[in-house]
Amino acid sequence: MLSVSTALARLQDGLGESFPDSPGTRIIDVAFPLNDAFDPLLWCGQQAQWPQFYWQQRNGDEELATLGR
Repeated sequence: MLSVSTALARLQDGLGESFPDSPGTRIIDVAFPLNDAFDPLLWCGQQAQWPQFYWQQRNGDEELATLGR
């Protein structure tokens, strides 16, 4: 299981890699589990960036919280 600090470190590693000269989209994906002690809606609500996004699958198997421009 990954912690938030481990996920942030992996994100920093991904952002630290050199970007290609050619234009295009670069996706850096770092997953970590959201447990009952973590409230993604509260977390998104405290972010200054926009848009904020939260999604939970109806059966509860998957949750997604993200933010960005």
